[in-house]
Amino acid sequence: MFESGDTARASTSSSMQSMHRAMQMLEYLAEKPMRATELAERTSTKWATAHRTLAYLREHGFVHRDEATGLHYVGRRLFALGSSYLSEHPLFHTGEPLMRNASDRVAGFVQIAERDAYASIAIASVEPRNPVPSLSYANTYRPYPLHIGARGLVLLAFAPAEFTDAYIDHYTSVEDGENAIVDAAGLHAALEGARTSGVVTTDQDMTTATTATAAPVRNVEGVVVASASVVNGRGDGHDPVVVRDVALGLATSLSQLLGWRGKVAPR
Repeated sequence: MFESGDTARASTSSSMQSMHRAMQMLEYLAEKPMRATELAERTSTKWATAHRTLAYLREHGFVHRDEATGLHYVGRRLFALGSSYLSEHPLFHTGEPLMRNASDRVAGFVQIAERDAYASIAIASVEPRNPVPSLSYANTYRPYPLHIGARGLVLLAFAPAEFTDAYIDHYTSVEDGENAIVDAAGLHAALEGARTSGVVTTDQDMTTATTATAAPVRNVEGVVVASASVVNGRGDGHDPVVVRDVALGLATSLSQLLGWRGKVAPR
């Protein structure tokens, strides 16, 4: 028996809603572990529906649950999917020697980050050979809003103009980043400065103990596809001019790995 057109469309719509709900839950769990009740609230879902969705995700290995606490975590299967993205990424492996050299030159934490919707996410990082306690935060791959930290500000500055304007019109201050720019005029000015100088430097970056410098990484067409950042501890005696040159040099070398030859794409 064939389904009527209306029935088929309703079934497809229901399936898409279920998929969207599951993806939302996975994105929230990527930020931090949560219980089923919190996930239901965050996704505006009835508890029974959230429970069924989580049961499916657990059964297929995308999520696992700590029975003692009731908290849900990202599962191994989701990690495997994410790892496959990095394994094919042109910067993840080939860029590591360049990142190591940059880190050694300024004893800093070096990251490559990409824009994912309204957040910046580190896809590769290199720690200084002598660990610096104040830099340990940077070893996480959690998403940060684009207006927080040098790495995100670069990605926001060189994003398409309509995206940048929409972001500034709608973003709200969050708890991360005590020194995030929280007014539209100030953010517009900071982004224009980044586009003019080609670099962003922040004091008290994602934490009050750090300072960072980031520059854009371009692809063969001249489009900014990532940011390269160098993070140092505040007051550790690093030369800001040297750090700036290292960050710019790293971004240029990474861009050349992607085939960039000096072309700059319009925003």
